[in-house]
Amino acid sequence: MAVAMVILIGSDGLLAQTPDAAEDIRPPKAMVAIPQPVKPPVARWLAIGGGALLLVLAAWLWHRHRRRKCLRSPAETALWSLAELDLLREMIAAEAFASRAADTVRTYLAERFGLAAPQRTTEEFLRDLANGEHTPLISQSDHLRVFLRSCDMAKFAASPLDAGQRGELIGAARGLVVATAAPVANTKPMERAP
Repeated sequence: MAVAMVILIGSDGLLAQTPDAAEDIRPPKAMVAIPQPVKPPVARWLAIGGGALLLVLAAWLWHRHRRRKCLRSPAETALWSLAELDLLREMIAAEAFASRAADTVRTYLAERFGLAAPQRTTEEFLRDLANGEHTPLISQSDHLRVFLRSCDMAKFAASPLDAGQRGELIGAARGLVVATAAPVANTKPMERAP
């Protein structure tokens, strides 16, 4: 592109050069946007990966816990729960203590003997026990009756339990679990296959 220059000689004799009037006024050029490189969403991917890792870890721990729980016998589970309750006996209210102790024994009886102990009231359970043929529980029915009624007094009648009474309840529950944990002897002779 050729630029036409006009040479002007001024009164003082100096030469001045000016561009053509047509090229003198040019419109401004549009802004040029410089593209920025796209940053990968590293924080988002780290959060997604971390969340997935936590889910996998939680699933593994849950599966491991379930497997261990399945490997324990009902007596081991009950004794473990009673030991945990014994550690907390001074820290929790009497109602909560008695409720947890009774629930532990009722759950043990349900798992060990297939009784509906957790779904029944104490009176219904003791009546069914007296009418049933659960040999290991028949010998323990008096201890079980005293234990469950003591727990009911604390749960429903707001009877206070001091440290000695709490220790006695845990001892009675442990004694009941230990006394009934042995496998029931089969009274029928085994038949041999021909």
